[in-house]
Amino acid sequence: MAETTACADCREMAANRSWVLRALGHPECVTAIRAEQLAARKFWIRINPEGCVTGSALGEYVGPLAEDAHKEFTPKVRDRRREAAEGWRHELVGHDEWKQRAEPCLFGKCQHRRAVS
Repeated sequence: MAETTACADCREMAANRSWVLRALGHPECVTAIRAEQLAARKFWIRINPEGCVTGSALGEYVGPLAEDAHKEFTPKVRDRRREAAEGWRHELVGHDEWKQRAEPCLFGKCQHRRAVS
């Protein structure tokens, strides 16, 4: 499959006037730019002590540190301390890794849930 690239005009629209891109951009350029944007996204995933992902948040809305993600999912300090002692963790992952690790758990189709059942 050939890789589609976006023309300079569409890239400029995406960078400076993204609201115009959908209306005026070349369809193949819009598709390529959206795919690049999705691939570049980062997600915080919340992982329980058994290794099952129980939550996810878009990285750009949370912050750069695992502690920021933990605060997002668990607002109370006391609860965060307890969870850390129990083995809960938070990892920043890309879209491909999110699809592989988080999606099955979040949709109830992972091996962790089958092992408990």
